[in-house]
Amino acid sequence: MARRVFVHVGLPKAGSTFLQTTMWQNRGLLRSRGFLYPGSKRMDHYHASQAIRGTSREALGPHADTWDELRRELNGFSGDGLLSHEFLSMTTGAQAQDLVASLEGEVHVVVVLRDYVRQFPAVWQEALKMNSDLSVDDYMDEVLARRVRGAWGWRSQDVPTVLAEWSQAVPPHRLHVITVPPPGAARNLLWDRWTQVLGLDTTGFDMETAHPNESLGAPQAALLQRVKPHLTGPLRKGPERHRWVRGYFAHDVLVPQRGPRLGLREDHRAALAEASAAAVAAVRDGGYPLAGDLDDLQPADEPDLARPSEVSDAELVEVAAVAMERMIRDVRRLTLAQQRLRRRAGARSVPRRAAGLVSRARHRFAGRGRR
Repeated sequence: MARRVFVHVGLPKAGSTFLQTTMWQNRGLLRSRGFLYPGSKRMDHYHASQAIRGTSREALGPHADTWDELRRELNGFSGDGLLSHEFLSMTTGAQAQDLVASLEGEVHVVVVLRDYVRQFPAVWQEALKMNSDLSVDDYMDEVLARRVRGAWGWRSQDVPTVLAEWSQAVPPHRLHVITVPPPGAARNLLWDRWTQVLGLDTTGFDMETAHPNESLGAPQAALLQRVKPHLTGPLRKGPERHRWVRGYFAHDVLVPQRGPRLGLREDHRAALAEASAAAVAAVRDGGYPLAGDLDDLQPADEPDLARPSEVSDAELVEVAAVAMERMIRDVRRLTLAQQRLRRRAGARSVPRRAAGLVSRARHRFAGRGRR
């Protein structure tokens, strides 16, 4: 039986990918220090989060047993367990209670928060990479009106509600809050805050293998907006869109361009600053253990930031040209690799063909000899 199980529930776009990839790449070291990050694939935690939040076994398909398998691993471990997916922020109180009841160790819940003015441009980008075609202005109008559903809607980011729902399953002293450090902070400070909650010695962890889910610059986001209406066939379907539009085009091609940071309209900033104040009040009033500083959740005064709607045609052409050059290099690299594999396969097949000819010749001559 696990001694303790730490359930990391997001929020989405608050350092989850950075924490998850660091843990996944350092599973061996974690285990040697008494912590189990279970599963055979990192995505197992995503599929587990779906089951926890009520997705049917039929809809889960080949992943229907994933949560049962992770739970068995956690309950069979004698140290501390780790479960992590940001979509658990949308868990209801009843679902949270069921999760806690199914785990045999003492459950601690960890919520990672970031100020909303930094948070929501990143959330919009995730929606854009997937199934939303809304501009950032239209998206903010809709999300502030609570009309956006699912992972990129208000519910996944609603700090008072997330804390209230999980408080139905664990007492306040076992519901931990971590704040994402402000821009300019040390790269690994979020990891340090995470391990502070766990009580984990950080010596020896390989931090170079971790990768954050980095945001697009405003011009790059504007190009993605222009490309999406032209997607056809399988590229409009969830898994393929996730792999090629989000994974390859957005992350591999556009993110490395490091464009200027994306900003929001002033009325949207004001509404989010007010919501950030409500989030701070919910954390403070709840008396939850805190790793970090509540001042991190106060939006900073910043100069005017770029907005996708203000990106010029000349900027778009430049971003597209750089993107196409990168894609040409990728096609060249993959084509050359494919040609090398074909040559090797052809070279291996020559001896086999020769051996076949010899064998057939022997049978032919042997047959003549018998006649």
